Amino acid sequence: MRLPRVVEPLRHRDFRLLWSGQTLTLLGTFVSNVAYPFQVLQLGGSALELGVVVSLYTGASLVFLLIGGAVADRVARRTLIVVTELSSGVIVGIIAILGFAGALQIWHLYVSYALFGAASAFSVPALGAIIPELVPEEILLAGNAVQGLSRQGARVGGPVIGGLLVATVGPPAAFAFDALTFFVSAGAVALTHARPLASEARRSILREIQEGFAFVFSVQWLWVTIFGWSLIVAAFVGALAVALPLLVTTVLGGGAVTYGIISAAIGVGEAIGATGIAQVRIRRSGAAMYLFGALNGVAFFIYGLVPTVPGALVASAISGLSFACFGVLWVTALQKNVPRRLLGRVTSVDYFGGTLLLPVAPIAAALLANTQGPAFVFVVAGAITVTLTLAGLLLPSIRDLE
Repeated sequence: MRLPRVVEPLRHRDFRLLWSGQTLTLLGTFVSNVAYPFQVLQLGGSALELGVVVSLYTGASLVFLLIGGAVADRVARRTLIVVTELSSGVIVGIIAILGFAGALQIWHLYVSYALFGAASAFSVPALGAIIPELVPEEILLAGNAVQGLSRQGARVGGPVIGGLLVATVGPPAAFAFDALTFFVSAGAVALTHARPLASEARRSILREIQEGFAFVFSVQWLWVTIFGWSLIVAAFVGALAVALPLLVTTVLGGGAVTYGIISAAIGVGEAIGATGIAQVRIRRSGAAMYLFGALNGVAFFIYGLVPTVPGALVASAISGLSFACFGVLWVTALQKNVPRRLLGRVTSVDYFGGTLLLPVAPIAAALLANTQGPAFVFVVAGAITVTLTLAGLLLPSIRDLE
């Protein structure tokens, strides 16, 4: 009996270990993602302070991303992932201890989110580049899809667990859960045997970063998508990280559990999208990516124009599906078209361009939510997303990308 294509990568031991570890890490992360905004609010924080927390994460990530990409092309990517997982576990573990002791303050959350951002600047390029070291090229798309299922499974379970922990025990318990998942994940990744590149003569970090940028700007579909989507990503994060918890608490009249369920619906949509995209062969992947992006804009319109719990659940599922399908196609396009020795740096440029506006996006979303209401933030995000994705389809390099 032939297995579905989406599970073929799980036949490889090293990929199974990475997948298991990342599933746990992401589960803990989504548990914490529920705890952080409610911890800020419990400590007397406002929408603006909630936006500052998210901005610190993205700001710190931007500072180190390009260096992280160069490092990911220099050292064993497995080692880099293990170190960042252990570091993140220590950071969130300290937050949990401070919370249980009743000594936690908002500035502690600021520092922890900044440190998380710095750690992600090294882990993200390493994770994006290590998949080709674990599975054959012919199942890369399936590998990215099943890796994406880590996120989708965590996106379903994490917010529900986080909502229940915050509502019954308190945010510190959610932080402790997150710390444990980081440590277990580090152990799983440490057991893998990736196939790293052969060593080569190294130049300065700056020269290697320049080489990554030079490659990106030599390929039109690559630089247009990386930097053209920076506004779309900013709208996405501002809406979901800031406007969604405010929509739930101030418009829908819900709390942590309601927020967790609505967030989990995003994971359901992502799981459906990642599973489905792995089962089909898409020839024009560029056009498909941009159409899935436009669909995400439609989801934002639903959040803003139908501000009810059923409307938010439908919007979340559509957003998750479009996000997952775009992500799988995009990562696979990078892995197939970027030389492997440059993959860490190009991945870091990808995240650098995508997060370029994120330090200001949450604050802008918070200010807009305070003046116009959280539903209006989603309407603006939807307009930005639909307009820019449809404009991108005018370029032949995107329409013809296979």
